[in-house]
Amino acid sequence: MASLIHYNSINYDIKRKVISNRYPLILENNDLLESTSLAEEVEILSHDLIEHITDESLYKAYVSLSVQQQKILSLAYLKYLTDKEIAKLLGSSQQNISKHRLKGLSSLRRVLTDIERR
Repeated sequence: MASLIHYNSINYDIKRKVISNRYPLILENNDLLESTSLAEEVEILSHDLIEHITDESLYKAYVSLSVQQQKILSLAYLKYLTDKEIAKLLGSSQQNISKHRLKGLSSLRRVLTDIERR
């Protein structure tokens, strides 16, 4: 019984840590706290991931992606939205978003390895 409680508490801590890292609490920006919908929140934070890329080879790889893949990667990694939230926002299915995100990441990886080999 003691080991069951021990391992369940460890799993609980791991799940809490994952959730807290995915959804950090931001108290400095009161505008986000007042927003009522996900669409309004994304409009407030309308930045693109390309604005944050400083590496030239990564920039070239990112530009080679489709507009849909760029949008999904920006929402996922800049705004920390899940595939389900992105799907709701873009009016698509979660599976489609996941497919585009993973395909975009593999394209980035492939282009970056090609550039490094040259």
